[in-house]
Amino acid sequence: MIREMDNHTPRLYVFSGAGLSAESGLSTFRTGDGIWTRNSVDEVCNIQTWRKNRQAVFRFYNDRIREKHGVEPNAAHKLLAKWQNRWGAERVQLLTQNVDDLLEKAGATSVIHLHGDLNSLLCTACDLAFGKEGLYFDPAVACPICGNHEGVKPGVVFFGEAAPAYINLHRIRSEMRACDLFLAIGSAFEVVPPEAMLPWDRQNAYPRNFLVDPSPSRSEMFGVVQAQPATTGLHCLEEQIVRLMD
Repeated sequence: MIREMDNHTPRLYVFSGAGLSAESGLSTFRTGDGIWTRNSVDEVCNIQTWRKNRQAVFRFYNDRIREKHGVEPNAAHKLLAKWQNRWGAERVQLLTQNVDDLLEKAGATSVIHLHGDLNSLLCTACDLAFGKEGLYFDPAVACPICGNHEGVKPGVVFFGEAAPAYINLHRIRSEMRACDLFLAIGSAFEVVPPEAMLPWDRQNAYPRNFLVDPSPSRSEMFGVVQAQPATTGLHCLEEQIVRLMD
């Protein structure tokens, strides 16, 4: 079986959550003193209620922008970017739940932001996504196409809102082969479970499923578990991943 795997060129699929950026100083959302323990999801991140809380929504996401001022990529971001540059974006596919741009700042050339980002806005009236001007989100901005004002929101996916980038979860689940590597970093899997990405025959401690998290969740799905922060865990796995990819 191993000989058959080695006849193919493996790909590396990386799925990351807030734990990837925690060591850079950004708050996680659910673990410890996470953002959702200090803020109301229904007030600032619910597609059904955000309009009546519009000013609070813009303040909240501008606080997230303010929080990342001066924050630099950590060693885990840099290693993932290094791998993507080494083997190419087709072989190393980076999918993240994070709305920060630290992977890009580390040098990654292609990152799929499953939950949007802090650099764009979305007009809910005509579904236009467009880049923000300036450093912060401006609550007075109007859609450049339809002119709507009240329906413009930060380009972060809210709870209850469609997430167009999720099509990539279904894509990798259907295209993942036995020789490919799947690496999950810093996620509690409360929003996106591993089943959404892994084929059914890779859902039971598959040896090429890797998990890095100081408090691992769903570890039964992974053949290799590093119960470490992202930087330490990836360093421990580097030799093994390079050997399998090369």
